[in-house]
Amino acid sequence: MNAMFVDELKKRLNSYDEEARRQSIEGLIDAPFEPAVLPFLKKAMADVSWRVRKSAVSAAVSFKDEKAIAQVVQLMVDVLHSEDNAGLRNSAVEGLTKLGVKAVSFLIQNLDDKDHDVRKFIVDILSDIGAEIWATKKDITAIDNIVDTLIKAANDPDENVRLSAIEGLGKIGSKRVVDILLDILNKGDIALKFTTLEALGNIGKPIPMNGVYNACSDKLLKRAAYDLIGKVGGREAMPYLIDGLKENSTSSREAAVVALKRLVASAALPLQELKSHISQFTSSMIEKIASSLKSNDANVKKGVVFVLGLSSKREAVLPLIKALSFDETIDEAQEVLIKLGEEVVDDILGVYQNQDEKVKALLCYILGEIGSKKSENVLMKALKDTYGHVRASAAVAIAKINPEGALPDVMQLLQDEFDDVKNAAVDAMCAIARMSERDVVPDILPLLSMEDPYIREKAVVILGRIAGIAEIEKVRLALKDDNPVVRKAAVHAIERCCVEEYAQDIILALADEDRDVRIAAARALGNLRTEKAVEHLLLLLEDEDIWVKAATIESLGKIGKGSAIKAIKGFADNDNGMIVCATLETMAKIAAQESSAIEEIKPCVAKCLFHSDSEIVKVAIDIMERIDKEGAVNDILPLLEHPDWDVRAQVVDVLAKRQENRVKTSLEAHLKIETDDLIKQKIAEALKGRQ
Repeated sequence: MNAMFVDELKKRLNSYDEEARRQSIEGLIDAPFEPAVLPFLKKAMADVSWRVRKSAVSAAVSFKDEKAIAQVVQLMVDVLHSEDNAGLRNSAVEGLTKLGVKAVSFLIQNLDDKDHDVRKFIVDILSDIGAEIWATKKDITAIDNIVDTLIKAANDPDENVRLSAIEGLGKIGSKRVVDILLDILNKGDIALKFTTLEALGNIGKPIPMNGVYNACSDKLLKRAAYDLIGKVGGREAMPYLIDGLKENSTSSREAAVVALKRLVASAALPLQELKSHISQFTSSMIEKIASSLKSNDANVKKGVVFVLGLSSKREAVLPLIKALSFDETIDEAQEVLIKLGEEVVDDILGVYQNQDEKVKALLCYILGEIGSKKSENVLMKALKDTYGHVRASAAVAIAKINPEGALPDVMQLLQDEFDDVKNAAVDAMCAIARMSERDVVPDILPLLSMEDPYIREKAVVILGRIAGIAEIEKVRLALKDDNPVVRKAAVHAIERCCVEEYAQDIILALADEDRDVRIAAARALGNLRTEKAVEHLLLLLEDEDIWVKAATIESLGKIGKGSAIKAIKGFADNDNGMIVCATLETMAKIAAQESSAIEEIKPCVAKCLFHSDSEIVKVAIDIMERIDKEGAVNDILPLLEHPDWDVRAQVVDVLAKRQENRVKTSLEAHLKIETDDLIKQKIAEALKGRQ
């Protein structure tokens, strides 16, 4: 390294311009190593800018020969002594970790450093390197050396070093490590045992449990022991966890609650046997468990709800209702209360009026699912509640309990001020129609003449869902309603009945003056897949509205007639990206049903591979792979150079499925110039295992 270069490097590293400093140090990446660069690396690793520090680390780990690595490692180990510069220290930790297995032997040599903080840093770095190597199983010798070193560090005179060593062993998790940790669990002091339990939990594999169960008898270790049991325990753990639920210590009891739920979910514990134990708990035990609903830990709250549900105690009902107030436990609490069924109805009814509107709405739903006649009065009153979501929930619930009695009040909600209440009333009316012996159609028909178009709309929706062929005639008349909302609902209702003879009514709606009605009609004909609609849909391609065009193109694809390709392929040149994408997808769907169409659409798709809109390019890539698996490689290989990273990523995903040598060669070549880390990783994974 000549003196001029050294002076220039020194000058640029002293610049006030962050980018100049960063670029100067990046110039060392993959350059030949000379000891003279070490002071500059150290200076850059201590820079106030994280970008400069990151570049310095990248340069430091880029050197290849062993002597260079030895000097870089020693520099970084020396830097670990820099108590007054956290950025410099962190850069050293990052660099040593990135060096990985290349740094291991040098790190081990420095483990006898007099500074206990440095020893801890080295232990942490070795642990992270060991975890990475263990995950890939690439260098067992290095793993053994790291494990031996961590075992030695577990006897370090400094407690923090000892604890870090045990944590590190837990990150590696080999069988040998498990045996070592179990030995420490039997012989170590409390701090070591506690950390050992956590380390074994991180390993997450079945282990001999005697030592763990013994730890349950030590009040200082119970929480960690229960945590571990929840991860690796089996059926034999049940008595320990049952005892854990009775703990006075909140943290221990909550750990047992979480562990219990986890083991039941993994089928390690028999639910019925567990239920028989918990059902014998005293009221005070249930109250103590329920008190943990105040926890900030969602897993604890969910575990509490689970245990309360197994108790079958009346004392559990009010806490379960309280659990409906927490977003984390709404679903679990609902499910438990519904399963408890009739026996909780009186308790729910007793506290219903004291709940806020959110819980009232949930309780209405629960009462509806339980289906008890006792709930009728409360639910009928709830239909007139001041809060819309309570009215909505009550409407669906009462329809299940007293369908005939609820009919007039539920119908009244079709005129509610809120859409969600109206929609709930529609659902409730449909439920009443299914469950009641009474024919509700005569009650609905007068609504078709109401002045409010939104009531007429709801009536059409209901008739479309419940009526037979005879009543559909009334719905057909709604296609001539003066309000487009009603006409659109009529299109959907006729589509729902799936009768071919009514397709002509929907075809007529293609000429509606309202674009939403035309869109609904176009989509309905596509869903019905009626071939007689093709010529009418082709005419609709002239519509000026792009959303109508897009819906029409999509429906032609669903019907799948090859004759449509000639009419739509010109839209692949449209200025609107949505139209282009719809056209490509439609042609691909038709080609999937008529393979003879593939050759006709390939030129359009190939052209779109080089569109200026990257979203269109991605759709074209996907379609090209679907319709031409053999030829797709030739067409998409050039897109490895596409300026948009997400396009390149999709190309790599497609190429990763191919085994041709030219694909491998292209990916290897592109890996050298790719700048995006995610795509580099994708390419590396794609190349893994190829010869």
